[in-house]
Amino acid sequence: MPAITSLALRRLIGDATVRAGVPAFDPARDRTPLRLPAWDTTRPDLLATVTARVAIAGFTLVEADRPPRQDDLLALADRLGLGEPFVPPLYRRPGTVQVAASGVSRLSAAGVGADAPTHPATSTVGQGWHVDGTLQELGEVRTSLLLCVRPAATGGESRLFNATAAFLDLAESDPAAAAALMAPGVLARTATVNGCDDSTTGPAFAVIDGQLLTRYARTHTDRWLPSAIDDPGGLDRALVRLDELAQPGSPYYLQFTMSAGQGLVFANSRICHGRAPYTDHPDQPRTLLRALFTTDLTGR
Repeated sequence: MPAITSLALRRLIGDATVRAGVPAFDPARDRTPLRLPAWDTTRPDLLATVTARVAIAGFTLVEADRPPRQDDLLALADRLGLGEPFVPPLYRRPGTVQVAASGVSRLSAAGVGADAPTHPATSTVGQGWHVDGTLQELGEVRTSLLLCVRPAATGGESRLFNATAAFLDLAESDPAAAAALMAPGVLARTATVNGCDDSTTGPAFAVIDGQLLTRYARTHTDRWLPSAIDDPGGLDRALVRLDELAQPGSPYYLQFTMSAGQGLVFANSRICHGRAPYTDHPDQPRTLLRALFTTDLTGR
């Protein structure tokens, strides 16, 4: 991918098609779960509404009549036309984060105390901004389903950052800074689970088939590489500004707690997500089901 100039970026953000697909959040609308009579819903109007909400906001909250099982997630994915779950090779290695043969992960803390695993997927620590598929190429994992079986005793709020919309905000005020985030080797993401320490380097944002997509991440295993760009100062400005836009009060930030029987359907390559730290019930750990898909729910 060639370097992105400020002039090229100005032309990009003036593209009505690109901009129309990246609105800010609407808290009144987006925090309201869509009620499904059952996880395996056959109602085309509800399925169309899920797709429409994801197309507009990048995600939708859903809720059904009971906590989900693995088959429920697969049934919902099938009804939405997502196809088979995608399992990154990282999760086929032996270790603490495993995926069932079905492609569905069951996520809970593996324990507490000094000897407990500290990877966010298997612990009660907080989780910084990221997109699923640490080692996958930008835009490869298009959709994630995350369904709540049991919430935490306290904490564990889900956090969403509309990174693509925030990027366009940045691009209007500081095109050079935004261009730095599109440099081919500016962001290295590293795996730290299942005995793997591989890294994948690439841009943080890119336009693919007319759609602005992201692999933006701000966790302790992500490295930003100023040597990959001509303007390291632009990269610094970009990260400071996006950190500001990823705070409560920003139109690109949402936080909420999922209860048992609720879930998230989200465009993984448009929306970043994270999680607050939490405490568990002694004998009833916070539990979620997750599956990843290479299909774009909106058909783009």
